[in-house]
Amino acid sequence: MGSVWEGVHASLGTRVAVKFIEAEHASSAEARQRFVNEAHAAARLNSKHVVQVYDHGVGADGCPYIVMEFLDGEPLDARLDRERVLPPEQVLSIIVQVSRALTRAHEQGIVHRDLKPENVFLVWDADDQRDLVKVVDFGIAKFLDKGAQTSSSTRTGSVLGTPYYMSPEQARGLRTVDQRSDLWSLGVIVYRCLLGELPFVGEAVGDLLVKICTLDPPVPTSLNPALPPGFDAWVARALSREPGDRFQTAAEMANALAGALGQAPIASGEGPAIRLTDPSLPDASAPFPAQTVTEFTQNTPQEARGGRGMLLWGVGGAALLLVAGVAALLMTGSVSARGEPPSDPAPATEPAASTPEVTPVSEPEPSVSAASSPAPPASAEPESLEPGPPPAAQPKVRAPVIQAAKPSAARVVEPSPKPPPAPKPPPASTGRDIGY
Repeated sequence: MGSVWEGVHASLGTRVAVKFIEAEHASSAEARQRFVNEAHAAARLNSKHVVQVYDHGVGADGCPYIVMEFLDGEPLDARLDRERVLPPEQVLSIIVQVSRALTRAHEQGIVHRDLKPENVFLVWDADDQRDLVKVVDFGIAKFLDKGAQTSSSTRTGSVLGTPYYMSPEQARGLRTVDQRSDLWSLGVIVYRCLLGELPFVGEAVGDLLVKICTLDPPVPTSLNPALPPGFDAWVARALSREPGDRFQTAAEMANALAGALGQAPIASGEGPAIRLTDPSLPDASAPFPAQTVTEFTQNTPQEARGGRGMLLWGVGGAALLLVAGVAALLMTGSVSARGEPPSDPAPATEPAASTPEVTPVSEPEPSVSAASSPAPPASAEPESLEPGPPPAAQPKVRAPVIQAAKPSAARVVEPSPKPPPAPKPPPASTGRDIGY
């Protein structure tokens, strides 16, 4: 119904494809409507597996046109004419990409209705080193009405599509054609790619349509015993005459084909599943190791006493003084400037909901976290943390980290006139880190 010409974009200088309706059909209102349908259907589908439409309109001579992306490759039927049968892994790659295009179309309520090898275009992708599939020619696409499986633009009894790839409901001219008709056509394409012949042939169109509506296709392994037995069951379901017995979605159909051919399941989405082939790298699909996740729990009194092992490298008197300061903090909620050490540090009682939690840290580097509860006065800085006069050795300790019960109430305490030996780090930012 149309012819495609190579063109050049006037301002960008890029190649484009321009499709014109043939002169003998230009005066047909139905043909012109199909032409517009093709432009609208392709423009609605945001998929790299559907040819992109840039513009459409009517020329000065009254002839409609569509401006599309230029495809440098070959249609699938040209490859089949040259090679007759394709390897299973190549067939699976093609069908997976076609299924992604159909998924987008069916989600938009669009049924292609003329899916065949001529409308599956193969473009070599130099980056991925594989064929990039583009589904083209939505000229007789059917737009399903919401809430119904019919289209007002389809005449009762009309037969649209290429007979060899027609579904039984298309062959009978039913108006209840839906997305499962496209899946039938996709099943015929798979049959043709792997067996080198069509499942149904006839001496005339009428004979062919009768066979499609009444016969089962030849069993694949009877024609090629090298095919996996599971492929027989896949074909039987894909080419079932009852739409309810077929695969119901394109994604389901593609994944079932992968299993029937002994391939890995296909990931959903626009791109192929990413697999790490380097054995030295972790598997992207594997869960993270448990040791990479740190769980923070409230310390028990026994754990708090066990923390004194960190102070073994210091002198005994200074260690006892530090423990006394921690115990005083747990009992009173503030650090005393000149607390006297008790004879034996008692286990810390469980603090109230508003009492800060004190967690000893294991690193010897001095660092103090900003408190988010009301801050102690400047004079409350523990003098036990100040270095003594030489030559007496002072233990290098890290002040306890105080974690507030309500982080949202965090505020910064003004530094005291005599700063402690360790600088205070800036408070945690409440902004959202977006990783840039």
